[in-house]
Amino acid sequence: MTVGPAVSEERARDHRHPPAPVRAVVAGLTSVPWRDRAFWATQLLVLAVVGVHFADDVYGSDIAHVPAVATLVLIVVPVGYAAIRFGLRGSLPTAMWAVALMLPDLLFLDTGLERWTHGSMLTMVVIVGVAAGRMVDVQRSSTSRLVASERFRGIARLADQLPEGICAIDLAGVITYANPAWASMQGLASATSALGHTLASFHGEEEADAYTLPYHLPLGDGPPVHRLVQHHPPGRAEYWADVMVTALIDDRNGLIGRLCTTRDVTAERAAAAALQEAQERFRVTFEQAPLGMAIVTLEGGFLQVNDALCQILGRSAAEVIDMGVLSMAAPEDIQATQQLLRHGGSQKPFVQRALHGDGHFVSLQISSSLVSDAAGKPLYLVAQFQDVTEERLRQRQLLHQASHDPLTGLANRLLFEDRVDRALARARRHPEVLAVLFCDLDDLKGINDRLGHPAGDAMLRTVATRLQRCVRDVDTVARFGGDEFVVLLEDIGSADEATATATRILGALQRPLNVEGEVVVASVSIGVAFNGQDGATRQKLIKGADAAMYAAKQEGGGRWQLFQAPGPRRVRR
Repeated sequence: MTVGPAVSEERARDHRHPPAPVRAVVAGLTSVPWRDRAFWATQLLVLAVVGVHFADDVYGSDIAHVPAVATLVLIVVPVGYAAIRFGLRGSLPTAMWAVALMLPDLLFLDTGLERWTHGSMLTMVVIVGVAAGRMVDVQRSSTSRLVASERFRGIARLADQLPEGICAIDLAGVITYANPAWASMQGLASATSALGHTLASFHGEEEADAYTLPYHLPLGDGPPVHRLVQHHPPGRAEYWADVMVTALIDDRNGLIGRLCTTRDVTAERAAAAALQEAQERFRVTFEQAPLGMAIVTLEGGFLQVNDALCQILGRSAAEVIDMGVLSMAAPEDIQATQQLLRHGGSQKPFVQRALHGDGHFVSLQISSSLVSDAAGKPLYLVAQFQDVTEERLRQRQLLHQASHDPLTGLANRLLFEDRVDRALARARRHPEVLAVLFCDLDDLKGINDRLGHPAGDAMLRTVATRLQRCVRDVDTVARFGGDEFVVLLEDIGSADEATATATRILGALQRPLNVEGEVVVASVSIGVAFNGQDGATRQKLIKGADAAMYAAKQEGGGRWQLFQAPGPRRVRR
């Protein structure tokens, strides 16, 4: 610990001379304790003593004579009390009060030796008042300096331990105290080496003008002054300092110097600059991002949205903020959105449909990040919105093309087989009857040869439409290729429903078809197989229906045939 600065300051205080006597007398007369009751009691006591003295002069023959010495002693008592109680500011006014009261007696009643005696007495009263008051003030000042010195040593020891740089300067700008932290900031080996120097001597030639330093601002008794200063001390790197300058005031409210507290804020400024730069990057990214971006409350309200999100939704920023996340979501997506908000969003992208300004729904791929404060408390979400409406449409189109026949729009073999597998799985869990109808046109080749392939394609599309009209919405109609169509009937009550559907199909296709301007009558052979036959699997169902269809075709076509395993016996119509 460096104690030299504290000792130096103590010596500086001890060697300061008290105010000059004339100034002390003036100060005593201008700082009379008018509001103190004890002071007025002292004045009344003086008045009483002077009253007795006047009574002796006026009625000296009627009452006992009071010697001048007794009057002097009686006046000195209240003057001494005032000195003890108030110092010079109490004893001097009391003595002057006694002189003022005795002055008429001295001028108009006393003569000769008596006038000289009373004049000397009054002079003694003033001398006693000044001397006693001055002695008390000096004693108190010495005691106060001793107490202040001890207090300063304690404060200096405490200041020596502080991480902030602290120094004290007098009115001439000379350093009277510095702690080790301040000395280290200036590149000094010890705090004692700073004593007796001015502040400007530690800041290089470019800062030679001391009045440019915040330490030297004229403060008077005003509030502390803060300044941010870039220091260039010799022997160490430049640094930014937050400097607070406070006026040092003595017991008489007089300015005796300044206390300077210096804090190195270089790292803080760098961190603040980095934070500002990051905030600016985020602002630019947020506002100019091609993706929609928003700051979302934990309840789903919008705090801020960018232009890209407004363009995606076809709304103004005010409209989007007023709506919130839940209000713009499609009804079927609201529950999932609420769950995501409860869990603090999701960095894994998810798709939500949102209401566009013109009334249609757009598909948005949303990802979000939760922002928390330093204590880990969630604050808000930063969400990104990408319009994937066209992409989802293309995906659906590709999926449809992969699972549907391009000519008729019916399900293809892949989708049909998947639906048969699913239907069989449900039937095993909950016993139900399902059937597969295998349909084959009897004379498509002849129409192609006679009318051309475009006519054959038109016929296939018409057949597909009529097949769909013959079944329920829950049933599946598929085209396996060429002139082969298959139908899956799910959850039918009995085999009769399957045969009734086959009969409807025969009737629908036997009605004339207008193909390329010519009337054509289609003939179809149908094979029917059920899941209850021979431990049905997908392969067995389709193979059985196919076998029954060929049997119907061998019978001349234009009819349906029911597959029965294992014998050759078949039911036909």
